Amino acid sequence: MPRLAILGATGKLGDKLITRALDQGYSVNALARDPRAIKRQNERLTVIPGDAETGAGLDALVERCQFVVCAIGSLRPVVATAMDKLLPQLEALKRFERFVLISRLGTGESREQSAKVSGPIQQRLPVILGPVFRDINLAEERVRTSRVPWTILRSTRLTDDPPTGKAVVVGPHEPPPHRITRADLAHFLVDLLDQPGHVGEELTVGSP
Repeated sequence: MPRLAILGATGKLGDKLITRALDQGYSVNALARDPRAIKRQNERLTVIPGDAETGAGLDALVERCQFVVCAIGSLRPVVATAMDKLLPQLEALKRFERFVLISRLGTGESREQSAKVSGPIQQRLPVILGPVFRDINLAEERVRTSRVPWTILRSTRLTDDPPTGKAVVVGPHEPPPHRITRADLAHFLVDLLDQPGHVGEELTVGSP
């Protein structure tokens, strides 16, 4: 049975990832500073106390995992520090298959793409949240230069609307798709994990 570890499991997207992964038959390890924040109970769900920024609990989180997803959505610059703690542990794992970093549109090669999304706030986020975007750019660079099989995933605007069952993926230099629900992004991501393609690629995901 494949095992997936999730950082950022207590966020809105993390909750959707847990649900989708369990529905697809995965065993799930979820990191949480406060384990009580994860209300879901399942015999295949293990909630591990810890903190991605300090590295606490990461060894237990990734043990025996074939897949790891970082869905940290903090408005503080913590992701690069978390990558410094996490990536060496992933490099040491046996039979590890894929790490997915859920990044932000406007980082890396998607800077021009982010300027084409709808909504003035969305377009200005890289400026408004300057420290956060600089941190995520550093995190992406750490991922790219690591020895783990990685995929960097950036979504268009996320919503809490009901799932549509539809998602499209484009490269970072193509016109961005429309906004996407968190449930649809979670479905796309979990379905992506055991597919052979998109390793070492940067993807933008949205709705048709």
